[in-house]
Amino acid sequence: MEETPSTEGQAVCLLILPNPPADASFTTFQAAYQPTLAQALSEAASQSKSGSTSILDIALNCHLPCHPVDGPSCRSSIYVEAQHAIALLYGLVCFICTDRAIDLQYNNDVNVRVVLVSDSALGDTPELNDSIQLQGPIVNIGTLGRSCRPWTRVYSVKSEEGEALLQEFIGTRRDLPVYKQPSSFTTERVAGGTIIKRSDKQQSELSGAALNGRSYYHVAVGGTFDHLHAGHKLLLTATALILEPLASHPNSQQKSLTIGITGDALLKNKKYPEVLETWKKRQQEVYEFLAAIISFEQPQQTACQPERYSNEGPNGKAIHHKLANGLTIKCVEISDPYGPTVTDEAITALVVSGETRSGGKAVNEKRREKRWPELDVFEVDVLDAGSPDETASQDDFHDKISSTEIRKRLHARMSNIA
Repeated sequence: MEETPSTEGQAVCLLILPNPPADASFTTFQAAYQPTLAQALSEAASQSKSGSTSILDIALNCHLPCHPVDGPSCRSSIYVEAQHAIALLYGLVCFICTDRAIDLQYNNDVNVRVVLVSDSALGDTPELNDSIQLQGPIVNIGTLGRSCRPWTRVYSVKSEEGEALLQEFIGTRRDLPVYKQPSSFTTERVAGGTIIKRSDKQQSELSGAALNGRSYYHVAVGGTFDHLHAGHKLLLTATALILEPLASHPNSQQKSLTIGITGDALLKNKKYPEVLETWKKRQQEVYEFLAAIISFEQPQQTACQPERYSNEGPNGKAIHHKLANGLTIKCVEISDPYGPTVTDEAITALVVSGETRSGGKAVNEKRREKRWPELDVFEVDVLDAGSPDETASQDDFHDKISSTEIRKRLHARMSNIA
């Protein structure tokens, strides 16, 4: 069996945030969440120790269904709004950490992971009940409560909605059998900001948005993923957002996330190569992050031993991780710009950033040459720190989401030590 990453000695915290503002933008998210996030991030950073990273899981309540079914409510139909909210939250986290000199990467202060918590969790599937473990990164509060994650502190917002969410979480946790209950945790109610609520009309419009959604069971993304940062986390989370939950079709085909990770040989000309992470390290970081935002199974429901492949030809080296819920995460070493998208016909969707948009077009050209179906391409937002005149400089902000800048700082540290 595969070992679950240990959190022993780490501070593991959960922050539950109320529904986002009606007009989702960096400015409205800042007004709504900055006071709360700043306190939680600062306290998490203060608990980090040398060689040990504090974990802060952020659960943002939302009006999006977390267990949609085929047709109007499939996962892809809510992609645009869901990834936009997550992008704004990661952007605000980077902004606050820049302003407060909190490290998200190389000094091991805080490892932030964002998921969405649906207040309409069961969507159009009345046959499900609240005891079902749902597939992230959109879950319900019951799934969080039953997950047995070793949270030592749970933050909530001082508001009527914040208190209701906290009490629902505590109630679910309390109802667990004694043998399943994790160690005790403390709760802290934190001051919130200003949130302009959605009207009932806006909520109903969101529920019926994107009526022509399509279901996807094999989704891919590619990248270097060196020194995993907030931009990488957004890209990986967006990829997981598109994938249909396994429970929606229990008897259907297997489902997979394919992550193409640039091989070491292609990175020789990168700046500061001496502090580049190995492919093995990068794939492990990618897998652990995805498992953390997707699978909320009980700890005794461990994943299977990873399957390792080392075949001749392109994309022959890979590690497949099968989660307890049956989803397979395929980490594939890529040695060309196309990766597994041109060697695995089963892939049906690809997630790209603005920087790699042209790569999506090139992939589909190759697939057309092979007479394979083209991939549907989804683009993820660019992380933003608001207007250029904000307190934290744009340069410092983008240092948080640049692998090159992270390696530059690591190189400088190593030089100073030497």
